Amino acid sequence: MEVLVFGKGGSGKSTIVALLAKAFVKRGFMVLVIDSDKSNITLHKMIGVDAPSSTLMDYLNGHRCVVEALFKSKSRID
Repeated sequence: MEVLVFGKGGSGKSTIVALLAKAFVKRGFMVLVIDSDKSNITLHKMIGVDAPSSTLMDYLNGHRCVVEALFKSKSRID
């Protein structure tokens, strides 16, 4: 199962993701949380893990590459 959470700033996305992740783990699921928010990288604190050594944006060479990768994956699904 894949869950994508998005919305405007301050709408509670990180809180929802943290609560969902904890609920799924509690029920025995393996969970991978990817935070692509370049302006608020505190989700790791909410789910109780150490800060990542690098961000998704660092790994993918910045915002433009992330957007391009998302659109490429979307076109494969359609």
